[in-house]
Amino acid sequence: MTFDELQNRWKYQKNDFKLKIEPDILLREVQRNQRNFESTIFWRDVREAGIGLLLVAVFLYFGIKSGLWPLYLLAILCLWVSVFIIVDRILQKRRQPCSSDSLFGFVNSSLGQINHQIWLLRNVLWWYVAPIGVGMIIWFSSRSSLIDIVVVIFLSLGVYWLNQWAIRKELAPRKHELEELLNSLKNSKD
Repeated sequence: MTFDELQNRWKYQKNDFKLKIEPDILLREVQRNQRNFESTIFWRDVREAGIGLLLVAVFLYFGIKSGLWPLYLLAILCLWVSVFIIVDRILQKRRQPCSSDSLFGFVNSSLGQINHQIWLLRNVLWWYVAPIGVGMIIWFSSRSSLIDIVVVIFLSLGVYWLNQWAIRKELAPRKHELEELLNSLKNSKD
């Protein structure tokens, strides 16, 4: 039998085959994927909030030592970003799915978490990039350093672009998969 004959036979096979997946197995798989996602987000937040708090201490130290007000501003802006990340994490912790949720409830809750991460990254310019970028620009303006200002602008745009890329490459496909699964679960209920 040639390859073309196999293709023709395959093409004319009946398409009434349906795959049956056990809900418990699917729930465990969704839970495992969600735990991995939550772990990634948790450690990202710990890293960024921790670095932000470390920068607060560094900028305050050098601000006190030198008496330059732009360093105090940078400390406050880094504190803003760190507090935002911590408060957001606390608020989102309340919305996490519990392990006793049904498959439908768990997928729906997971979809909510993905939507929130997409919202965070789409708006990263306003709560993360701009505050620190503006602080750095003010600092370098006080030092009359035009090249450093241009570097800060390009770095800020790069951070924004990387976050938008992460939405397209990681979060949007995950969201699409969860939406398809949720629709499939809705249709199977009917």
